[in-house]
Amino acid sequence: MAQVVISGYATVDYVVHAQGRFDGQGTMAMRAAPDGAWPRAGGAVLYAGRQLARAGHGVRALTWVGGDADGAFYRQAAAQAGLGPDGIADTDGPTTRCLLVYHADGSHGCLLQAGAAALSDMQRGLLHGAALLVLTAGPASVNRAILADLPADARLAWIVKPDPVCFPPDLAGALAARADWLFCNAGERAWLEAARDGCGGSRPPSGQTLFETHGGEGVRVMVGVDGDGVTLPTTRTLAVTDATGAGDSFAGATLAALLYGASPAAAAQAGMQAAAALLATRISPAATP
Repeated sequence: MAQVVISGYATVDYVVHAQGRFDGQGTMAMRAAPDGAWPRAGGAVLYAGRQLARAGHGVRALTWVGGDADGAFYRQAAAQAGLGPDGIADTDGPTTRCLLVYHADGSHGCLLQAGAAALSDMQRGLLHGAALLVLTAGPASVNRAILADLPADARLAWIVKPDPVCFPPDLAGALAARADWLFCNAGERAWLEAARDGCGGSRPPSGQTLFETHGGEGVRVMVGVDGDGVTLPTTRTLAVTDATGAGDSFAGATLAALLYGASPAAAAQAGMQAAAALLATRISPAATP
């Protein structure tokens, strides 16, 4: 069992499935999410952290919530997921809220109301005792402070998000140079490679491993910056319109296996199983053959 800290936004997601493509004008019918959740506690911290906790690792969520009903709701969801509460800090203002609009053609959009965040002394203490930090999308100023406070012997996993607000080029380059494990999807790979090129001459760890997801086609695993990699095909393809959290669940379960000594390929297989299990809860009756 490893002590893991996972940092990033705590979000409360309001998921909308439009009957067509909503452009923000007029009125359009919508349907409920397959899991019936409104709202739904979300964010990479929760999705990835749940998988690490299920595997028996000690997980602390390093995040922030407001003193509102959404904050209480998120705290309850984190507790149910097995995440330690001491890294969840209260802040002024609302909890981060996310309105996810899924269109009938499978595309989606996101409206984010980000809450306040600052690194507390309690959270710094958790970082100093962590064997692994999993860094996800969060305020750039806090991400910089977290990276600066991370002990040199701690391992780092970065769940990539090509968002310059969370990860400006210099910070993305520093993370690419420091991370032991990287997670991205095929559409994010070019952005990640630009971050790797912006490392400022720093050489990433020799065994740095990249896990690149390709949706229903599987996962590509590359060990070493110059490694050729191997593609692992998925064994189960599910037709869903809401894949939120699948990539984060993949990352969490993959890391959980890696921490127990699994090979990158075997760990990725565990990650794909976790992502499929999540997506199975999102299949609507209309999509079922």
